[in-house]
Amino acid sequence: MLFKTLAYLLLIIIILSRPEATFQCAYEGLYQWAAKMVPTLFPFMMISSIMVYSGADLELGRMLSHVLRKLYRYSSYGLYALFMGFFCGFPMGAKVVSDLYEKEKISRSEADTLLSFCNNIGPAYFMGIIIPILHECGYQNTLPFVFGMYGIPAVYGIVMGRLHAAEIPDTPSAGVRPHTSGTPQISLAASLKRSCMDNTQSLILLGGYITFTNAFRIFLDLMPLSVNSKNLLSSFLEIIGGVQAVYTTTLLPDQKVFWIMTALCFGGISCIMQTSSFLERSGLSISHYLKHKVMTTLISAVYYFVLTRPF
Repeated sequence: MLFKTLAYLLLIIIILSRPEATFQCAYEGLYQWAAKMVPTLFPFMMISSIMVYSGADLELGRMLSHVLRKLYRYSSYGLYALFMGFFCGFPMGAKVVSDLYEKEKISRSEADTLLSFCNNIGPAYFMGIIIPILHECGYQNTLPFVFGMYGIPAVYGIVMGRLHAAEIPDTPSAGVRPHTSGTPQISLAASLKRSCMDNTQSLILLGGYITFTNAFRIFLDLMPLSVNSKNLLSSFLEIIGGVQAVYTTTLLPDQKVFWIMTALCFGGISCIMQTSSFLERSGLSISHYLKHKVMTTLISAVYYFVLTRPF
């Protein structure tokens, strides 16, 4: 306990000794949250919550099961979570799985299995920010990079689904826990109100994590490292600003692409903290999520190493 107290005091002293740098880093994090995350993520969060409250999540899952069920051994609710996680982007995967488990629509085993692969960077961010960077670095054919970002987790999900198939109930109700009778449907007005309240609180938490994590970029300045090394480390701390930091380094284009894509697969410490905020509410394990995130990141890093041959 004494060690922790001294560590916290040291952090406070460092922050107080560099108030302007701390302010700038925290401001950048707050700006990224307000200008990029809120307008991009909030509509998806609202739609997903309304679907869960209204029962449309099960209907969409049943529709997806006609196409995906032979590949993915998950329930209808699980396929809905898979769809939202891949197409709406981080942290929607974690939020949807957490919501479904909290409302007792999926089992603990299915929730843990889904979390191992369906919480990734959103395709909107990838197409709008990453693909132009790939083009500028000389990679006109971006399909191999799209596969690395989404195909590898998708294949990982197929493998995980088959490994845990015996633990995932094969029923339309998606492994609802035995003691529950399901979530009663509520009116659209009530769904909107409840969704707005829940998601506004969630967004505020995400903004706090992003601001807090960005503020700790000042500690990189205290390390006896080159500017390039500090920029690389910052991409594993907070991904949105970190990608731009890697792009501004003096590394070769192939090296920039390798580190950017690897950092994107990991998501950064900020993303892990944001994911933890959703999982903690429902009682799911962040260590289980982190174990599989590290695994998929290592697989992706090997893939991108071969693809770019950066060294």
